Amino acid sequence: MNETKTESYITKIIEETGLNRKEIQDLVKEKKEELKGLISDEGALFIIARELGVDVKTESKELIRDLEINISDVRKEMKNITLVGRIKEILRIYEFDKKEGSKGYVGSFLLCDDSGDIRVVLWDDDVAIFQDSNFIKGEIVKIINGYPKEGRNGDIEIHLGRLGKIVIAPEDIDYKKYPKIKEKTLLIKDVSQDSFSVSIEGMIMNKFPIKEFSKKNGDSGKICSLILRDNSGTVRVNFWNDSVEKVKNYEIGDFISIKNVRPRESSYRPNTIELNANDYTQTEKFNKKLTFKIEIVDSIKNLQEKEDLVSFKGVISSIDNLKKITLNSGDQVSLLSFIVSDDTDAIRVTAWRDLAEDLVQKLNIGKGIVIKNGNIKYNSFSNRKEITYSVNSSFEETDLTFSDLKNLEPYNRAKEESFSRNFTKIASINSPGFYEIKGFIAKDISNITIYEACSKCFKKIDNCICSEQTDTEFRMIINLIIDDESGTIRTTFIGDNAEKLLNMKTDLIMKIRETPDYEKLLEKISSELVGKDIYIKGKAKFSDYSGSYEIMAKDVKNIDLNRELEDKIKKIAT
Repeated sequence: MNETKTESYITKIIEETGLNRKEIQDLVKEKKEELKGLISDEGALFIIARELGVDVKTESKELIRDLEINISDVRKEMKNITLVGRIKEILRIYEFDKKEGSKGYVGSFLLCDDSGDIRVVLWDDDVAIFQDSNFIKGEIVKIINGYPKEGRNGDIEIHLGRLGKIVIAPEDIDYKKYPKIKEKTLLIKDVSQDSFSVSIEGMIMNKFPIKEFSKKNGDSGKICSLILRDNSGTVRVNFWNDSVEKVKNYEIGDFISIKNVRPRESSYRPNTIELNANDYTQTEKFNKKLTFKIEIVDSIKNLQEKEDLVSFKGVISSIDNLKKITLNSGDQVSLLSFIVSDDTDAIRVTAWRDLAEDLVQKLNIGKGIVIKNGNIKYNSFSNRKEITYSVNSSFEETDLTFSDLKNLEPYNRAKEESFSRNFTKIASINSPGFYEIKGFIAKDISNITIYEACSKCFKKIDNCICSEQTDTEFRMIINLIIDDESGTIRTTFIGDNAEKLLNMKTDLIMKIRETPDYEKLLEKISSELVGKDIYIKGKAKFSDYSGSYEIMAKDVKNIDLNRELEDKIKKIAT
């Protein structure tokens, strides 16, 4: 510390402000605490003098260096800080109307040093620097008299103070301390919320249809989401509005790179990171393939403890008929389900689209099989983990024998007593009445209706017929298309039956309905329900609107495949 310079600062502050030495020393202590001990007494005095309007003409380059801090050291309570770094990303300028009627402007860029990244936000006249030909990605800039502020997403960002400025290519810094930015592609497992912007690459495992939605301000928006995989894991990447065009022509199985996407925690799946594209996101397709080396799980029972990709072996114990499923987009796709068993347990495997049509030609009941790189996920409908056979999966036949081949555990038959098992073919339902049907869910769920109802009669509040005022509750309505291969029928599930079908409570659905994750929830529910076989008991009624009979469900159960097999054996025997 330069004691002469420190004393001269104190003297000048006393002369121009009337503060005494003790008061100034207290201010120095507070300033050093505010800046987490990152500056000297001399540096603290320099800042205090400037804040008090005292002109300190003896400012030196040494002192300025004292005031410079790393990006990782920035704290919200700091003031008048100096940052140096390279421009990592330049974001767009937005125009808006101020309250008094004039036009306002806001723009931002991403500043980085060896310790991290931070967004720098500029307002009105300050955005003119974006037009400077030297203000380019990779250039070194110095932020003088900036102050930290919490941004909309809870991140700390830098704004310019009243006397703040940005110096392009400053002459008073050591350029060796700020190496040129190298594009770094992260493994998906290494992506964290701490990063402002990341770049990744991998194979498209799933691509959801483009969906349109209404924003709170009444404007329309759209979203297209991809599931991307590399050798370390998977991540969902959301492309919003105009950025949807960047992935419009990509297909499942394509290997792509995605640069400049923003990580954030999913509001639908806590502790899960998703990536969101923006105007500066770049995508590119490559002629590459993923290769995995995954150990084969020793038993099917142990699959229930695994996550992500798995490889396993067993015997094909049953194969469902190939089904045609109608998506919300109107497209029809193929779905195939089959069961693989060993002497410890059994597991359901599903395949979609071309993979389903290919497998149905190659699989044979009773054959041993090794499945590699299957994606295992928990299905809340069946309360078990199941396997999805994807573009990166493969299989080969092998010789396997088990003395005690297991089937999927049946659901509790005692709970099934309400079903007489006298099932009616959908095509033959041509009059009102109560029917039992069995079939599969043949179409995506496009919406879940929620209404406020009387807790006694369950009618909408406006239609309540109760003589006394009662409490109200929220109930949901779900419409499904059920197919039994003889025909299809629209089936409605209300209240407890809807919750039973989804294995979700209405209050959870309500919370998510008001968030951008509602579309993702519908996708998740559809992925678990579509193609599933169920029993339904309900009342048929002719609908003038659809011109056909529809069913109001009174009960719903999973189909017990073992019970179905027993029934078929009995019929053959008789």
